[in-house]
Amino acid sequence: MFNYDYLEASPLIVRQADSIDFWLIGAGGTGSWLSYHIARLARSLSKLGKKVQFAIADPDIVEEANISRQAFCDKEIGLPKALALALRYSIAWGVDATAFVQKFDPKLIRYSYDKLTILVGCVDTAAGRAAINQALEFNQFYSRSEIPRVWYLDCGNHAAAGQILLGSSLETEPEFYHFGGLGCARLPSPMLQAPDLLKPKPEELTNNFSCAEMAVLNLQSESVNVRVAAEAADFLYRMTAGNLKRFATYFDLESGTARSIYITQHWVYSAFTR
Repeated sequence: MFNYDYLEASPLIVRQADSIDFWLIGAGGTGSWLSYHIARLARSLSKLGKKVQFAIADPDIVEEANISRQAFCDKEIGLPKALALALRYSIAWGVDATAFVQKFDPKLIRYSYDKLTILVGCVDTAAGRAAINQALEFNQFYSRSEIPRVWYLDCGNHAAAGQILLGSSLETEPEFYHFGGLGCARLPSPMLQAPDLLKPKPEELTNNFSCAEMAVLNLQSESVNVRVAAEAADFLYRMTAGNLKRFATYFDLESGTARSIYITQHWVYSAFTR
């Protein structure tokens, strides 16, 4: 059945900047697959004259157990995941990629008045998401009427289902997210849309599992991370092209269904009550 909300949706207005920083935070199940798309997008934007930097933050090392589910090969076993990906795209495509072999810290970001920063979160812990969410505080340093300089695209999944959530603001007043004649310039943070993502899962409180061990523990589908990456990539492509009209997408592999939440006044306001 066709969702008529799409016909009423407004496009997302993104700050036009000559300098764009992409941050991939988490280079495991979803992040490693998504890295290809971000690198390709970075290369394309660079060809258009943009100054694009691609930063990858992840503290983990490539293990043999990662090879079957993540976008790494046997020759990369033993390398830090962030470094393996940064080297791959720097050498192959000349992308300005930097590896941070550590957990993400908002202090790592080099903010600038004339720069657009897009944070892509592919972490599987509440603490990791909280750190990324904190980076959106930078948008509060400027006038409430200004177009955000920092965006957060959160990518998450369960055993055979996933969600992609996009936002820019920590503001909790629905009236803040007003729509102009050209579209919508700000959206509630992914953590405002889904507060439960900031609640630690039981295994986070009692153990220190690797991504591969978490996948086995949760009996994850072997294709769920690839699907999350593909959906997230489309968000990024459309966001930079200026034709994105949704801010959340949910899918379920078992039933083969998917649904998106579109950028309308109704659904943006409803994000605080879902």
